[in-house]
Amino acid sequence: MSAELMTTKEVAAYLSLNEKKIYALIKKGEIPCTRVTGKWLFPKKVIDKWIEDDIGKAQRQENIENITIMGSHDLAIDVLASQVTDQFPRLVVLTSHIGSLGGLSTLQRGRSHIAGVHLLHPETNEYNLPYLREYAADLKPVVVHFLDREQGFLVQPGNPLGIGGFEDLCRPDVQFINRQEGSGTRLLLDHHLKRIGIRGDEIKGYNDHVSTHTEVAMAVKNKQADTGLGLHAAALAFGLEYIPVTKERFDFVIPRTYFYTEPIQELLEVIRSERFRQEVDRMGGYDVSDTGKVLTWG
Repeated sequence: MSAELMTTKEVAAYLSLNEKKIYALIKKGEIPCTRVTGKWLFPKKVIDKWIEDDIGKAQRQENIENITIMGSHDLAIDVLASQVTDQFPRLVVLTSHIGSLGGLSTLQRGRSHIAGVHLLHPETNEYNLPYLREYAADLKPVVVHFLDREQGFLVQPGNPLGIGGFEDLCRPDVQFINRQEGSGTRLLLDHHLKRIGIRGDEIKGYNDHVSTHTEVAMAVKNKQADTGLGLHAAALAFGLEYIPVTKERFDFVIPRTYFYTEPIQELLEVIRSERFRQEVDRMGGYDVSDTGKVLTWG
């Protein structure tokens, strides 16, 4: 399906909801959609606007009905969304994968409740916190550690092209799949390319980008690309080989005005639960030993 039009299955994955919930929203007239040749279709731009409008409504009512997380993609957020709704049925976790910088920018504009970020700051070798002064200073944000995760190159089983590092990306026989601008993974790539003196235009596929680790894994799995940077968990889920690059910290940035609301505290209760930790740990490629820990109060 076109990136501009999503099917019911695709919009369910995009919002981290099950398809039954999507059909329930359609029946109530609560989600924008159109019907073409018997199928429901969802314009991506309109869905993103719908998410923003829902947040604006919640802000005007001074309560949170649905929790919206915008920013970087992670497979564990889907687990979180499912467990939150299972434990607290009145709550729905909406997600939009717009990259770490996009998540902070959206948070600053009051369009979401939580930003998911994993931004390496090369000058300090620190994750996330140095960026808050520029992108979220006015919010006095609370930063909660979500998880540590392994990220590296995803390749076909057996690594037939012998890809071993960033230097191999400029080989003429290697087709790369990138992540979108503003994503933490894209910034990580550009940092390493600059370090070894490789330009983006030297890499075949540098300008071909997708929005999630799942899409990277699917592109490699379907042989549309030979490699891309992605999560170890995504490699395991799709039966791909994984070449490690780094272990990184993924945090949730929450404005202090939302932090003590009941829905956010319920979401944090799920994050800190043994059930959540165990399910994420089973996926592989994650370290949940510090999950739920408050790193800073802004």
